[in-house]
Amino acid sequence: MLQFKWYFCNVDTEQDIENMIEVYNKYASLYGAVDTETTGLHIVKDIPFLAQFGFIDPERMRGYAYVVDLRTEIGKKALDVWLTQLIQKHTLLAGHNISFDIHMFRNIGYDIFKIKPDTLTLTDTQFYIRYGHDALHTSEGGPPLGLKDYTTRYVDKDAKVHESALKKERTAIAKAYNVRLKQALGITLKQLNEYTKDCLFELEDLPENLRERYIAWHNKLPDWLRPKVNSIVESDMIQYDQLDTETLKRYAAYDIVYTLETLWFLIPKVKARDNENAVSIENTLLEPVVYMERVGFKCNTKYLEESRVRMKNYILTLRAELNELAEQELSVGQHALIKQIINTKYETELTSTNDEQLKLLYNTTKNEELKQFIWLVQELRTLEKWYSTYILRFQERLTKGKDRLYTQINQVGTVSGRVTSDFQQFPRNGIKDKEGNDLFNPRYMVETDSAIVYLDYSQIELRFQALYTILVNHPDQNLCRAYMPYKCHRASGELFDYNNPEHIKEAYDGSWYHDEDDLPWEPVDVHGATTTAATGLKPGDEGFKEARYDIGKRTNFAKNYGAQLGRIRQMFPDKTLEEVKKIDAAYYNAFPGVKQYHSYCYNRAQLYSNTTNLFGVHYYNVSGHKLINMLIQGSAAFYLKKKIIELWEYTKANNLQTKWQMQIHDELSWEWNPEDSIEHFFEFKRIMEDWSDTKVPIVADMEVTTTNWAEKQEIETLEDLERMLENDSTNE
Repeated sequence: MLQFKWYFCNVDTEQDIENMIEVYNKYASLYGAVDTETTGLHIVKDIPFLAQFGFIDPERMRGYAYVVDLRTEIGKKALDVWLTQLIQKHTLLAGHNISFDIHMFRNIGYDIFKIKPDTLTLTDTQFYIRYGHDALHTSEGGPPLGLKDYTTRYVDKDAKVHESALKKERTAIAKAYNVRLKQALGITLKQLNEYTKDCLFELEDLPENLRERYIAWHNKLPDWLRPKVNSIVESDMIQYDQLDTETLKRYAAYDIVYTLETLWFLIPKVKARDNENAVSIENTLLEPVVYMERVGFKCNTKYLEESRVRMKNYILTLRAELNELAEQELSVGQHALIKQIINTKYETELTSTNDEQLKLLYNTTKNEELKQFIWLVQELRTLEKWYSTYILRFQERLTKGKDRLYTQINQVGTVSGRVTSDFQQFPRNGIKDKEGNDLFNPRYMVETDSAIVYLDYSQIELRFQALYTILVNHPDQNLCRAYMPYKCHRASGELFDYNNPEHIKEAYDGSWYHDEDDLPWEPVDVHGATTTAATGLKPGDEGFKEARYDIGKRTNFAKNYGAQLGRIRQMFPDKTLEEVKKIDAAYYNAFPGVKQYHSYCYNRAQLYSNTTNLFGVHYYNVSGHKLINMLIQGSAAFYLKKKIIELWEYTKANNLQTKWQMQIHDELSWEWNPEDSIEHFFEFKRIMEDWSDTKVPIVADMEVTTTNWAEKQEIETLEDLERMLENDSTNE
């Protein structure tokens, strides 16, 4: 149920502007909200055509929502008045995914970070949703981050009424386009789908007699719609600026209602959970994240198009092979049909066509034709995902005539607080055909005219794991030997004391420690330790390298995320239960201190309803196996966030022209401007590694490229970097 009585106003006249100013001056409170309706979702090339803003008056429990049409001069003037004058009435200005709205204002000439007074804090209702609720995913009963989904559950059960009206109208428009398509081609929409049912549809895929008619119809579509159309026009392809204005304005006004009602609902919940500090960090992080998104990265468009052609031809070749084996047209998304073919043609009992079951069947069957069928299904699934997720999506996002790609970052995309984006899964390695020839590597696509500098945290979550074993008074010897600059004993035989400040200082100063035999200790390879414990293989043995990646590394990260025996068994479907038990036990055999930390987490989850990471962020109602990773991943996530804020302040204080390019996982990158001294990057590295509260060193590795991302090289000293840049300049 809504808490406030709401007043709506479409600002269409000069008098409406005067009334708006009067109401703002009389009743405006600390809490305001903003939203936009746009021509699309591209953060650089699209623009807003409606803007809506408003505030709540807690004393009278009233709310005010204003909608302005930016396609009119009055609407433009009203927005200017609000942005340059009335915005100062608020202390907190909220939006739902507010970074997107900030981009939209930037696209029409307003940099809200420069306009707003220092007393105004920008925030996102998603921050409050995340930190005002139990630490659960939506699938586990946690709150949805979507505004309408959230408000329907917690604020107003009828929140989707206006959205439904818009959907109905979009469907009607899409239907009209499809009728015209049917008339133009002289075939049914079902028949067209048969021609264009795969994701690879291009004009040449159509029968020759349909191409001319399709072009004629296609050219009659609005410019914004035409690039999106493969076959049938879907309702979600119809942009909001094509809809009835009055219906849309009502919908837009309610976005302000639900943003402010959600904020009002959650402020006390965040306070009760003592998570105001977490929200404060997210608010401060907003500015560098927005500017990072705005920089994007330079794309080698020629390489991208060449890769598209290569991959498409390869997919079509494999698809023809699959159809021949299946003896019919077959899509890899037809799971029931795939299962039927395997069970009947190959006389095999298969209950599921998920990758793990197919992998198990592939490893156990002696039927070579069945092996080839399974390989084709799995290979095509991977290829088609790459084709649509990377190549087609990248091409779609390119602004016409330009060569930069942009992404949006979600600061609270995970329960722990770890940042996500649609480029977070940017693969480190490319994809190849069965002969080993390159099809596509996204890292060759990211290029530079100067240099890109990367700073990547080295195994930061495993370092936090080592730290937590110390904090629960069970320091794991192997983890500590892997990541810490000290060993177990001083040469004199004195045992290292984790709680002795002098010992810690000496460790960071580089003092040398020894093992129990008074010999210098070599750093432990954490993945190798698990591999050896699980398989008996040692470094240098045949098969160790492969096992280190397939068993050691995968097991370490899975256990670090709280995986139990059942999950480990799913990871290795081709191994027996006894072999899986050995792998599971190997992790704790290699790292007994981690087992103690895991026990601490399970006990903590039983005794208390909440826990706190190292930066004061509270998580509520977290089960034991979730808690295991929550503390580690959450602490690492907020360490990175705080460092981004520090780096941003350093960048502004030194007026650096170098552009912050991307954040992917634990890696940050900058596009170097030659006007800036390269010495700043070593200060970046120092800031990223500087944390006085830890007993485990945090390390950021530096890599640099003067060509593309795939060819970056490790840099350790200023002299190395100077030499690299000098050589590149000479080669030019």
